[in-house]
Amino acid sequence: MTPLESLCQRNLDLLRRLDIAHRLVEHEAVLDYPTAHAVRQRFALRGVESKSLFLRVASQRHAMLVSVEGARADWTRLKALLGSRPRIASDEELTALTGCVPMCACPFGHDAGITLLIDRAVLACDFLLYSPGPPELTLEVPGSELPRLLAALPNAQLEYP
Repeated sequence: MTPLESLCQRNLDLLRRLDIAHRLVEHEAVLDYPTAHAVRQRFALRGVESKSLFLRVASQRHAMLVSVEGARADWTRLKALLGSRPRIASDEELTALTGCVPMCACPFGHDAGITLLIDRAVLACDFLLYSPGPPELTLEVPGSELPRLLAALPNAQLEYP
C-alpha cells in the first residue's frame, strides 16, 4: 500500500470507527478550486472546500493549517501560535512526510508529530469537503461531527482565528 493509500485508509477507518456519517465520491483529479467547484456541482456535494497548507517551522517541526477555501494565512498570527515564523513546506517535504500530492493536502490522518492549526471557520461550516489523500476522492463530512473527529486525532491542535 502506498503512503497515499494508507493516508486515505486512515481517514476512512477513523470516520467508520467514530460512526461519522460521510459521503465519498470518486472523480477526476482535483488540484485546483475550479475543478473542485465542478466536482461539487456534478455530485451535488454540500459544504465548503477545505484548504490545507503544510508548513515547516524551525527545528524541523511541521504543522498543517486547516482552513476553508478563500481563507488567507495570517503569518504574524501563525508565528505567535507556533513560536517561530513558519514557511510553506516544499512539495518534496509534503509528499515525504504526509504522502499527499502537491495541491491536494489532506487535513487529517497524519503522523502525531504534525501540529494541526484549526481555523474556526472550519468548525462553523455545515459540511466540510476534503480529499482523504488521493486527489480523485472527496469526502463530505458534517461540520457538527468535526469536534469528535478532531478529538480522536493524535495530533497537537491549536485554534487559529
